[in-house]
Amino acid sequence: MRHKPSFFLILFLLIASCQPNKNSFYERNSMEVKAFIALLDFDFEALEQELQGLENLIQKLYASKDSVLALADRNMYKIEGHYANSAPNENPALSTLYLPIIPNTDPKAIEEMLLLTNPIDEAFRRVINNNEVISQVYFNSKVQFNRLYPPYDAATMLDPDLDVTAYNFYYEADEVNNPNRGMVWVKEIYIDPVGKGWVVSLLNPVYIGDELKMVLAFDISINVILENYLSQTNRKLVILDEAGTVIAGKARAIEALALPPLKNHTYIQTISSDSFRPEEYNLFKSKSKAVRSMISHFLLSGGDQYLLHEGAESFDVHAYKMERTGWLILDVAI
Repeated sequence: MRHKPSFFLILFLLIASCQPNKNSFYERNSMEVKAFIALLDFDFEALEQELQGLENLIQKLYASKDSVLALADRNMYKIEGHYANSAPNENPALSTLYLPIIPNTDPKAIEEMLLLTNPIDEAFRRVINNNEVISQVYFNSKVQFNRLYPPYDAATMLDPDLDVTAYNFYYEADEVNNPNRGMVWVKEIYIDPVGKGWVVSLLNPVYIGDELKMVLAFDISINVILENYLSQTNRKLVILDEAGTVIAGKARAIEALALPPLKNHTYIQTISSDSFRPEEYNLFKSKSKAVRSMISHFLLSGGDQYLLHEGAESFDVHAYKMERTGWLILDVAI
C-alpha cells in the first residue's frame, strides 16, 4: 500500500473524534494504538480484496478453459528440470515456475494448469507494483506446480523434490484445515523458502466446483510492517502472533521485554521444511519469569494490562487484540 504521509494522522483524528472527551494520558495513548491497529486492519482488508480479484481471474480462465488452452503460447516458458524462468537469467515479466520431481505426478495436469494460468502473470506483476507490503504473489497446487512472482533463483534455492503441499502456505488453507474455504491468515510467521526473509502469508483456496485447484497467496514482509506501520507511531509497540512469538516491534520495546534484537534470517542452505521464528522470540519461552507471567496473563487469562517488573525497571504494558489476524499488540510504556 502506498499511503500519503498524512493518512495515519487523519485516521487517528477520526477515531479520536468519536471518543468521549477524556483527557487521561492512558486514553490518549490507547486511541493512538487503536488508530495504528485500524490502519493495519484497513490495509489488510484491501489485501484480501486484491487476492479475491486474482481468484476471480482464475475462475474466468477455468470457465473458458477450452478457448484459453487453444490460444495458449506453449513456448512462453522453457522448462529445465524442476524449474522455468529462474534467476539470474530470468525474464522479469514472467513468474518463476517450480515443478518438483516427485513420483506419481501427472504431467498432463501440470501442463494444463501451466497453460491455463499463464495469463495471470500480468496480474501478478500489477499486484507487486501496486502493493509495496507484498513481497511476492504465488500459488501452489495439488498437482505439484508452483507459480511465483517476482522471479527468483529456483535452480539453486529449491531442492528438486520438495512437496509444495507439505508447507503451511498450502496446508493451512486445504480441505482438511479450512473446510469453510475462506481466506486464511497464517498464524505463525516463518522463513520464506525463496529468500524473502521473515514473512506472514495470506492464503486463498481456489475451488473449481468442489475441487481444490490451488492455494493463492501473498507474502507480506515483516521488514515492511516495521518500516511502513511501526515507524508511523511513537508508541513502543510489539506485535505478537497467537503463539506469543514476536512478529515485529520497536527496538526499545523489544529490549524491555528481555528479548534479543530482531535480526533478518540469512540463508546458508536450501530450505527443506517449514522454518518458524526461533523459540528465543517466543515470550512463553522467555528466560524472564516476569515476561512469562505477563504473556500468560494476556494470552491465557485474557488480561489487557500488566505491570512488568524487569530487573530494576517497571513497565506498564497494555495489550490490544487484532481480530483479523489474531495478533496481539503490546504497548510498552517506557
